Amino acid sequence: MAPSASAVEPGQRFRYGALDYLATSDMHKDGALSCIGTMNVTWRAKVKCKLGFMCYGTWQNNAEGGTRESKSESKCAFSVEDVIIDPIA
Repeated sequence: MAPSASAVEPGQRFRYGALDYLATSDMHKDGALSCIGTMNVTWRAKVKCKLGFMCYGTWQNNAEGGTRESKSESKCAFSVEDVIIDPIA
């Protein structure tokens, strides 16, 4: 199992195991994680809005490599505060 990851603000990158992630937020205030690499772990974006509530993106797996994106339908009232990976083994 990969090490735990820290929450990051949209626009920041982080590494989780063998995967590289980019946290993003779009004009609708939906948070997402874009992931590049190969590692057999199932994951999704966990998005925290400025008002404190959490939303989750779609489940993804990078076992076959390439780029995957997990996007929430958070529609945060003000903005996305941070995004973190929510993994399962």
